[in-house]
Amino acid sequence: MGKLADFINKETPIKNETKRMTVIIRKLCISFIALSIVNFVLNSVFLHSLLGSLLWAGIVLADILTLVVSYHSSKNIVLAVFVVQKCVWILLSIILYGWEGGFQFFLILLTILYSFGDAGYTKKKLFFNFACFVMFVAALLFFKGKEAMVSLDGFDKTIQILNTLVFCVDVGLVSLSFSKESQESEEKIVKYNEQLKIEAGEDALTGLKNRRSTSEYVKTLVSEKNPFSICMCDIDYFKRINDSFGHEFGDVVLKEISDVFRKAAGEVAYISRWGGEEFLFIFPGLNGDDAYVKVHDIRDEVKKMSIPNEEIDVSVTMTYGLTEYDFNKTAIENIKEVDEKLYMGKQAGRDKIVY
Repeated sequence: MGKLADFINKETPIKNETKRMTVIIRKLCISFIALSIVNFVLNSVFLHSLLGSLLWAGIVLADILTLVVSYHSSKNIVLAVFVVQKCVWILLSIILYGWEGGFQFFLILLTILYSFGDAGYTKKKLFFNFACFVMFVAALLFFKGKEAMVSLDGFDKTIQILNTLVFCVDVGLVSLSFSKESQESEEKIVKYNEQLKIEAGEDALTGLKNRRSTSEYVKTLVSEKNPFSICMCDIDYFKRINDSFGHEFGDVVLKEISDVFRKAAGEVAYISRWGGEEFLFIFPGLNGDDAYVKVHDIRDEVKKMSIPNEEIDVSVTMTYGLTEYDFNKTAIENIKEVDEKLYMGKQAGRDKIVY
């Protein structure tokens, strides 16, 4: 089975072309070869029909030829070869076995296959579908109820069952192949959109929430009238760190501090990088006093940090401005208040929590 699967799924020499349609046609050819062999035996052994045997032998050769073409030509050529030879087969089968053989229903399979065969060529698809409709109606008018060239002699139901089985399998195969790809594409789009949402709401360097997503989160809390506290903080003497050790090391400091924030407050706070070396904490459900206790813990954890550099280990401190959200003020006014408290802490010597 592994070798057969490899044979069916083998790539074509055409560059920048999906092999999906070609693989589907290969599978259809194999199913028709199996049907042809069964019908060849049926015609040779039981019906004793030379014309029938010749027809099915010819169909086997035609499907083998289509398989060969599928490994050397574009999908459009393969599709055209398959459709033409199947239209000829359907017509000859109806002439030999009449309407009761049920071969005309394979025209439905061809319309489905051709409709999905290419993203464009709408007029060609409409013309082909109409041509199949004309063939179906012609078969109905000229062959239904009339005696066939090859007498089925009690094997009419056998042939009908065989055709119905192959028809259902092939329609299922075509439908499943295209619906599977459609579902996979849809899932990829959904995942991609989810990733875009995540990326749009995160700071690229630290992985914390960004200013935009934090503003939206604050709006949500305000609309729900849930009490919360906010804290703004920044790194003391961060410019000196960049000047002394370089901006790359400055980025390392930002990442390390972000990791400390997540470990110390990730369960109780919405943490964002507000801009530069500034960070904003949202403490949903916490009043100012409870938030102060948590900010104090964060401050202690930051002071324990020791970030290795080439020659020395670097430690940092931060200054914090904290307030309980006042619903009588706007979000901008509340954030301005914690920003002013942060500035007061800087003026008072840094490494402080102003509440």
